[in-house]
Amino acid sequence: MILSMFLSAIAVMGFSIIFNVPRKELIFCGLTGIAGWIVLTLITSVMYDGIVAATFLASITVTTFSRILSSVRKMPSTIYMIPGIIPLVPGLRIYFTMFYAVSGELNEAVQTGITAITIAGVIAVGLLIVLSLPRKWFSFGKGRV
Repeated sequence: MILSMFLSAIAVMGFSIIFNVPRKELIFCGLTGIAGWIVLTLITSVMYDGIVAATFLASITVTTFSRILSSVRKMPSTIYMIPGIIPLVPGLRIYFTMFYAVSGELNEAVQTGITAITIAGVIAVGLLIVLSLPRKWFSFGKGRV
């Protein structure tokens, strides 16, 4: 699990560089990715078929962590949120959907495709829920907005 956390942080930091995140914020982007990955891994280890619920809770975690970092670090939350979501994106499932479709295994393609679309949807819903909360809930200290 420690290796996967490290690798998710490296992936998030790599995407952060692509998105031109300031260098001083790269480690915080990595921590955001680790937070989401820990939630995803822990929930899927308890409930094997709970990938959708785990992704939903992980996206809520990433967005909450991003909003808190935004308040503390005085940066836009999207700097942490967009790269932090990258480990949750169902890229492998989308790949297998296309692989099964090309291979003629349509039942598997449909099942995998529906799961991939559902995961993408719950990521969006998790982001929307936390982003719709008031900014003052994520502010700390004297300069509370």
